[in-house]
Amino acid sequence: MCAGISFLIDVVRGRDLDRFLTDDELDKKRKGDLVESFYWDAKPYLPVYEDDEVNLYPWGDREGRSGLPKTGWAKIESVRDGIWNAYSPKKVLIPSYAGYEKRHWFKTPQGIQGIKVRIHNITRVYILTAKADRQFLRIIGHDRMPMGEIIYN
Repeated sequence: MCAGISFLIDVVRGRDLDRFLTDDELDKKRKGDLVESFYWDAKPYLPVYEDDEVNLYPWGDREGRSGLPKTGWAKIESVRDGIWNAYSPKKVLIPSYAGYEKRHWFKTPQGIQGIKVRIHNITRVYILTAKADRQFLRIIGHDRMPMGEIIYN
């Protein structure tokens, strides 16, 4: 899976970060030129590359209050099977620098894939996952992996 990501702060418009983080929170989440976001954060968010810019969106739905699936990830198999069709899923690129799972950081130089979904006036982004390959399973220890190129540290 991918319970956290880091991304370059310069790719995101400042006003978008302000919607999710106070200045103090940004200071804690910022690691040099990178910002970290974890699904367990109070307000998890993901960057999405669209229309030649990067926008931030809420990451999934932890509380299950929106009417969207109560998770932060979407299995590619379930998307292909049409389970997400009620939410008009749109494939998106999440311009991440690295992913985080089970105390391991791994690089994602091309970003990772996600889906942006909508119900009523609520929009969320979910990370697309596939069955883990042997290397991800051995190194990270999870049976699902984010879709995208992965380089292990």
